[in-house]
Amino acid sequence: MASNIMLPFGLPFILDGATGTELLKRGMKTGECTEKFILENPRVLTDLQAEYIAAGSQAVLAPTFGANIPTLVRHGFSKEEADKVCRELCAISKQKAEKVKIGGDLSPTGLLMKPYGNADPQDIYDVYHAQAATLIDCHVDFIFIETMLSAAEAKIAVRAVRDISSDIPVLVSLTVGENGRTVNGDTPGAALLTLVQYNIQGFGCNCSIGPEVVANALESAAPIAKLYGIPLIAKPNAGMPVTTENGSVFPLTPEDMARAADRFTGLGVGVFGGCCGTTPDHIRAIAAAAKNTSKTLFEDVEIPEKGVYVSTSRIYALTDENAKYWLIDGGSEDFIYDLMDECQPDDVLYFELGEGGAETLINMDAFIPNPIALRGMEKEISKAEAVLCRKFR
Repeated sequence: MASNIMLPFGLPFILDGATGTELLKRGMKTGECTEKFILENPRVLTDLQAEYIAAGSQAVLAPTFGANIPTLVRHGFSKEEADKVCRELCAISKQKAEKVKIGGDLSPTGLLMKPYGNADPQDIYDVYHAQAATLIDCHVDFIFIETMLSAAEAKIAVRAVRDISSDIPVLVSLTVGENGRTVNGDTPGAALLTLVQYNIQGFGCNCSIGPEVVANALESAAPIAKLYGIPLIAKPNAGMPVTTENGSVFPLTPEDMARAADRFTGLGVGVFGGCCGTTPDHIRAIAAAAKNTSKTLFEDVEIPEKGVYVSTSRIYALTDENAKYWLIDGGSEDFIYDLMDECQPDDVLYFELGEGGAETLINMDAFIPNPIALRGMEKEISKAEAVLCRKFR
């Protein structure tokens, strides 16, 4: 299966470890704007990234995690300063990272998209498009979209990147809870299926409590990843922080983190790293374990039955070619509620979109747990796909 992998850097590919928790050890105050601290103390970051490189990182992430316009504005920067801040942060990482890859880091915008909040999808798209354009102009080697709490926002970020560059490698990473879902209820498997059309080169989970939670969550994505030749990403925390008399500490040792390498590789993980609480010592152990694992990539994963798939951000399923399609238009909300009362949670809802059907579907998205298959008016299907984190096939 490895011969079908599309990531151009070779596997295993070792990322860096935590930035935020390490900067807190090195002078940054709790609650302080990370980007501002790094701009004022660039040597602290370059020394940290040099340590990660010495420990085995083949890539470091430029510290642009929060360098998008809404986040910077919340920290007192002006909208006009965002481009300059992003460029300066990239330049800092490049000072001592000439022999490794540099990733442009994108994170959640903090804006809540309708119907959960007030932001339009276009507002969020514009934020990502602006930051991605700057990062690509700074000649980063890949884009890393991480800590995503919503598959829908992750899809918008990927679309924004792809509208700028069709060939820059894009890696996407969700954050999940113990139930293996994002806070929006997205499963990694369904989220991945919505993203494969954008030619992503890696997909997985970061943060997400620890290695066990990440591995459990990736089980839903592994069959889809193997089917499409997309290596999975595992960048977990060193466990959940524990409060002691000396402050908060992360309980998992480098050896604890390294022990997950066999299971990760068997699931299809080819991109390794660490998130909160991980140190250069953790990366050293993870890198050694990833390169000496007894497993081959995707060894423990069966490719799913080939067929036609449909996905929402919550679940994916095979579709039935003989299914009955129910017509929905601008006045069909009550009908959809009635139809859902008759459905099992895993049933696929087959809809034919008439005039105004896309708007009805978008307005009801938060209340429809089922995967959906669509046909009908092309303009309505295109509108639904552009807004919802769903892939219709």
